[in-house]
Amino acid sequence: MILNGLTLAAPPLLDFEATDEHDAIRRTADLLASDAGITHFGGFVNAVFDRQKFNPPLLGNGVAMPHARTVLANDIVCVASRCARPVPFGLEATPIQLIFLIGVPPHRIDEYLKLTAILAQRLRDPLILDGLINANNADEFAEVLA
Repeated sequence: MILNGLTLAAPPLLDFEATDEHDAIRRTADLLASDAGITHFGGFVNAVFDRQKFNPPLLGNGVAMPHARTVLANDIVCVASRCARPVPFGLEATPIQLIFLIGVPPHRIDEYLKLTAILAQRLRDPLILDGLINANNADEFAEVLA
């Protein structure tokens, strides 16, 4: 699925039970385990968790955008997931249900910032959020997002 130049690398993972923030991010990241855009999956996941330790990117309205800017990504990659129930994220235990996990190589930061701004704008739209939360399957999820 393509959203103004941002392509989801895999169909979204929908309605999984996450035990906590770490579990939710890890299960979402697993969608990239064999993606050619990531050169070292374990190192990439560690970079995402390192980034989460300070000022985790939470958009509000139940949306998180964990990411890593790292040489372990050789292309901008994005995957999405929806937890069955909101999971507490960050120090304030913000309830998160939608996760958009992104990897970006250092030489593509400007493009990444433009793409995430578009994505963040769409994810602030109540109709889109409602559609993503209520999508019955990956195809409906992608259709709402696009």
